Amino acid sequence: MSLQGKIYTKYVMAINKIVRAALKPNVEYDNINDIDLTEIKRLKSEYGIGGMILDVDGTILHELEYIPTNVLKTLKLLNQEFKIYLVSNNKNERIAEFAKKLGIGYMPLAFKPRRKPFIKASFEMGLDPENVMVVGDGFLTDILGGQRMGMVTGAVKDVDTTQER
Repeated sequence: MSLQGKIYTKYVMAINKIVRAALKPNVEYDNINDIDLTEIKRLKSEYGIGGMILDVDGTILHELEYIPTNVLKTLKLLNQEFKIYLVSNNKNERIAEFAKKLGIGYMPLAFKPRRKPFIKASFEMGLDPENVMVVGDGFLTDILGGQRMGMVTGAVKDVDTTQER
């Protein structure tokens, strides 16, 4: 990672600590794999969720690394149960190819927490914002952005890297 990238990461982590104290997501997970079939059923019944906007970096993978096998399984399960849209502030062509293979929408360079990427993702999924859940690790980008749109929000602490490639 470049020096600029490292500085940006430290900056975002510091801002996240401040914002985390002010924003409360609807749910919190250790990682994306906590969203299993039982949790999916709960989200559908309690919140009326029909789709998910998923952050990429820090939620699904770290810094353009591989996507762990267990995360791939979770994404496939989520894609069976919900409409899924990946939204990232970065540009990663490998993720765009992956999203295309799974039939998942993908938006790079989204500039979250702006409203536009959340509106576009909801529109692309054919859902009203209140029926969409935003899942991500960034309180300033993902949680704030989703809450500004009236979406259900889920914070993840980190990527699960416990399985091999």
